Amino acid sequence: MKLTLKLLQNEFDSYQNPNSEKEKDIVKAAEKIFAEFGYAGATTAELANHAGVTERTLFKYFPSKNDLYRRVLSGLLLSTIVPGHMSDLKERLQSLKPNFKEWYVSILKARYEAVANEPQKLKLLLGALLFSKEFADIFGNLWKLNLYDTSVEAIQYFQEMGEIRKDLDPNQIVRASFSLAASFLITKFVLAPKFPIDPEKEIETIFSIFYQGINNQK
Repeated sequence: MKLTLKLLQNEFDSYQNPNSEKEKDIVKAAEKIFAEFGYAGATTAELANHAGVTERTLFKYFPSKNDLYRRVLSGLLLSTIVPGHMSDLKERLQSLKPNFKEWYVSILKARYEAVANEPQKLKLLLGALLFSKEFADIFGNLWKLNLYDTSVEAIQYFQEMGEIRKDLDPNQIVRASFSLAASFLITKFVLAPKFPIDPEKEIETIFSIFYQGINNQK
């Protein structure tokens, strides 16, 4: 069955209202296992064991691993990403702080704090984007509508204010900005979670590296 936003929205109803505590436990356990091992690496035996049930019981609630994965993705997208990360980030993007630095740094700090509260959700998202082209397309469309276009408008505003060079394409500035932020979060929470990174200093350095290439000072 092709994964669509409508299908995930239907699954989300079940995610919010599980038929029993056991079903809820299975889904919560699956979120951790899929985040840790990805779809391919998560076996039904491990999923059942982590949920404290037998594989037979697991299949009673979810006929296949794919059914369980869809339920998990519905929660990730519609319980965490869209209402949490995307809504908050869109609001911050539209806030247009007094200057570019305060605006940029406040956004990056907020993203760091949000991911720090639920680091496994970032792993789950990355795994889903790599595993499922359909999910990647759904996420990409929501990202462009809610975040990318809003970011371009914000950059254009700061260009008009004279804080950013007007000879640079705002689309390229936005892509570079997202790439830096994503790399920082992935490094901290996925690639090297135990590496001693001071987030305050890291964010200030990221801003300096980024801004010195786009500021309007000669």
